[in-house]
Amino acid sequence: MKNIIEISNLSKSFPSPDGEEAVDVFNEVNLSVEQGSSVAIVGPSGSGKSTLLNMIGLLDKPTGGSIEVNQQSLSSLSDQTVAEYRNQTVGFIFQSHHLLPSCTVLENVMVPALAGFGKLEGRQLRNRATELLEEVGLGHRLAHLPSQISGGERQRVAVARALINNPLVLLADEPTGALDQTNSGNLIDLLIQLNDQKGITLLMVTHSADSANKMKQAYHLKDGILNKQR
Repeated sequence: MKNIIEISNLSKSFPSPDGEEAVDVFNEVNLSVEQGSSVAIVGPSGSGKSTLLNMIGLLDKPTGGSIEVNQQSLSSLSDQTVAEYRNQTVGFIFQSHHLLPSCTVLENVMVPALAGFGKLEGRQLRNRATELLEEVGLGHRLAHLPSQISGGERQRVAVARALINNPLVLLADEPTGALDQTNSGNLIDLLIQLNDQKGITLLMVTHSADSANKMKQAYHLKDGILNKQR
């Protein structure tokens, strides 16, 4: 199985507020993720877990090192191809669902496909979104607004939305952080099921040891060092 993500000697630092030396988040992080694998990154708050995920999703830029996804160097992408990469290659699930409050559940799932990079439109798009919502157990909520469904259901809508363009990689940043224990377990089980059935590579940042233990691999990020746990 080929590696879908290759990270080499990655570093990230931020300017110091007082103009002195830069503040290092991490240095020389290396990570290889096989296509179709599920990987958890755990570590204390402020260790750079979300920053690392954001750089893979091109929501942030590294200070040094390289990231390749599907054998493509992310540093070589133009502004246009960056937008296409975010829309087609990766799917995002955040701690907060970020659903559009005035759009129905079905409309929220279709939104990423309307950016103009994919081929789905019209009835095909509607059917695809409906099928995904049925897969996540929300086929009966298509016409509901986000305010009319539970927190756990809203996060499942976010999962369906992340899958609408058939991404190669699913990036999940504390996806259960705002959920209770029951809904957290249900969501992680859903992500594992999708990983197994669809072969989508899953990379998840989490504080939850229980969630991390359900992934095929787990890494720990602390004091700027990423170590493999299993």
